[in-house]
Amino acid sequence: MRKEQYNYYSVKITEMSSRLEFENLSDLCRFAENNQVNNIFILHGEQPEEDSFALYHNACLLLHKTNGFKSLENYLTAQEKGFPTADVFYESLTLGYTKHDDYLLVKESGISDLATFELMKKKGFISGFTLYKDLEAKEPKAFIVETPLNNPYQLYSYAKLHNFEDCTKLLEAFAKGFIDANLFVAAKELGFPTHADFIDAGKRGFRTYEDLKIANEKGMRDAQDLLKFVDLEYVKKENITHDQRVLLIVLSKIEQGKKISLNKLNTILHSNIDEYKYEDNAQMPTWFTIEITEIELLANFLEKSEHVKQYGNYHADGEFFEINKMQDRSIVLDASNVAHNNSGRIDKKVYAQNLVLMIEFLKEKGFTDIIVIADASLKHKVEDGTILEKVKKICTYLESPRETQADIFILQYVKINHCLLVSNDTFREWKVQDPWAAENVDFYRLSFIIKGTEVLMPDLK
Repeated sequence: MRKEQYNYYSVKITEMSSRLEFENLSDLCRFAENNQVNNIFILHGEQPEEDSFALYHNACLLLHKTNGFKSLENYLTAQEKGFPTADVFYESLTLGYTKHDDYLLVKESGISDLATFELMKKKGFISGFTLYKDLEAKEPKAFIVETPLNNPYQLYSYAKLHNFEDCTKLLEAFAKGFIDANLFVAAKELGFPTHADFIDAGKRGFRTYEDLKIANEKGMRDAQDLLKFVDLEYVKKENITHDQRVLLIVLSKIEQGKKISLNKLNTILHSNIDEYKYEDNAQMPTWFTIEITEIELLANFLEKSEHVKQYGNYHADGEFFEINKMQDRSIVLDASNVAHNNSGRIDKKVYAQNLVLMIEFLKEKGFTDIIVIADASLKHKVEDGTILEKVKKICTYLESPRETQADIFILQYVKINHCLLVSNDTFREWKVQDPWAAENVDFYRLSFIIKGTEVLMPDLK
């Protein structure tokens, strides 16, 4: 509202020879300001609509109807704020709104109170409505709402119903195709740039946008396809194809000391490769690279590849492959599981000495590459903590970060190196989460019993 600058006096209409009427109130106000007239008369007629504002200047009465305004300041404020009439202006003031656009919004949308309106303004829905309409016109198919949103109040109501904090977040979500805040936040945390990508990933079983992106780059169908690809990528050998990686996995699972003919190995290899085919059309994935197309190429790879030698040796003269003994391979100890083993003991306590016994037993059996992977908390649980220093001196000792289970690193190490694993843990919960663990970990796992100072391991020959 404008600050009052005029003094008002109510008078009755009298006959006066010099009397002029302005064409509009704006001219009267401008004349009063230009001539520094501060005293304004209010001439009352028989009816309120006949009332006029008037000023006396040079023996002449200058006037114009009040048009329902109580003061010239009110009239000028109404003009500035876009109010067309005095009735609308005063009704708006009564409701608490000082702008005509706000008043129209209230009347058209049915906003019930000023507090709601102020909240809408604070959260950007008043000014943001224009941006929303621009977005709707520019990208009509980017997002689909249930019913049209024709004013800021409807936009605000929609946002409130769908859990958006403010207009900025709502418009950001709409621009990316999302119409619900919770879904938008969840997708954003997983890296999805658009709703279309999020839905596509969901249909194909991908959890994150990064997985979807890799799959699209490699031409993969679904999450199962990606899992198979990733599991093969864990075979971290340079310059070998996917079928050669499968061969190395096959060799890592064959019983120690066994001799297997080239023909039989070729059959097993291609049987394992066939598992990568799609069930609906029996086609190989486009990402799966193949080098061993005939048995001669298999023999050549077995004979010349350095990667093969960690599992055994190919005898070209007899056309068979002889698997190395277990002792020629790396072996990982599940430190917590070994330390907790208490067969034959009553106290049920945790001892680092168990690790020493297991390491010495494995070395006696011929193992040289022994890796111990432990939880960070193990050093606080063992009764004989000083013995851990001895463990670290006689093997490779790895400790998982705080609050991260060592199982994660144990399984990853086995997956990458296809080495042996000493543990009585069946990794049941991990098998549910990781298909590789469910299918493979038991091939590499050696169970045991520690009784006193004696280690029993029936799978180790």
